[in-house]
Amino acid sequence: MGKKTVIVGTHTVMHAVVDFGCATLVMGIAKKAGLSLPMAAMLVILYDFCAFALQFPAGILTDRLNRNSLIAAVGCFLVAVGFVLRPCPVAACTVAGIGNALYHVGGGVDVLNLSGRKAALSGIFVGTGDLGLYLGLNAYRVSFAEPVAIVLLLLGTAVLIGLYLLVRYRYRIDNVPCKRLIEPVRLNDRQWLILWCMLITVCLRSCFGMCMTYSWRSVFTGGLAAATAIMLGKMLGGIIGDRIGWMKTTVVSLSAAAVLFVFADGNMGCGLTALLLFNMTMPITLCVAVDLFRTRKGAAFGLVSAMLFFGLIPTFDTIVEQIKKTPLIVAAVVASAVLLAVGLGSYRKLLKDEEE
Repeated sequence: MGKKTVIVGTHTVMHAVVDFGCATLVMGIAKKAGLSLPMAAMLVILYDFCAFALQFPAGILTDRLNRNSLIAAVGCFLVAVGFVLRPCPVAACTVAGIGNALYHVGGGVDVLNLSGRKAALSGIFVGTGDLGLYLGLNAYRVSFAEPVAIVLLLLGTAVLIGLYLLVRYRYRIDNVPCKRLIEPVRLNDRQWLILWCMLITVCLRSCFGMCMTYSWRSVFTGGLAAATAIMLGKMLGGIIGDRIGWMKTTVVSLSAAAVLFVFADGNMGCGLTALLLFNMTMPITLCVAVDLFRTRKGAAFGLVSAMLFFGLIPTFDTIVEQIKKTPLIVAAVVASAVLLAVGLGSYRKLLKDEEE
């Protein structure tokens, strides 16, 4: 097998395993530990903060250490440790969240090092997390789910250590040299505009993605179909975007999604298609942001992931009942299309200027 297949394939599978383990652990604590609703909610928020917001400093560290798969292995192991710490829910959620952050950044940089200015590999890597997450959110009800998750995580840790040795000593794929842990990122006005367009879009996708709680998603098969559609959307978005262009993919997918979301609640087919189309831009926003940072891929990956947490903040309050209405969801999709069109248009001009 080629190095791309080995590296991307390993991280794609492990992404699902890590998210499955985290969801199984956190939901098991929140639902089974006899906690009050406010305490359970605070533990979920704590986990989300550690898992998403801490990816930015984890990404900075990953750039400097140049030990991507090893950092991913540490993250995978920490999620397994979280199960041992279950008697102390705060410690368990914190350790599992930090482990999740480390895994995502370590695995993400490994994949980005192979991607160049293409989005396909990133889309494949990020997609499987949604499926693992959904399965974990439901698996906590099954008695043997936690032992299975622990075994998979420990096996995954060993596999990732092996991948680290393979990447470092056989493939010899390194990060872009990073002399200092913290270096200022110097962007011009156009680059800042592009970056903000990407980051705001990620926030919108995170926020309104959580609000798409349609009636047909309340049953297991409907939710599984939705998670699969989201996964396929991220995968296909990168592949199709590389083939026909990121701008065309973005405009067409989000325009069609905006129309289909109008009928999503009452029609499962429209809803699934809309979810797939809505998520096609995810690898594109990631790759544009990473390209702006150039030498700090981990920091860029972590920054984009941190925006997922900020997008979740409105959903922690009762305001979610207001923003989950169809007109606002459609408006958010349209706003995302406009932001990405502006950002990608400026990005295209930036690349053209660099070539001249």
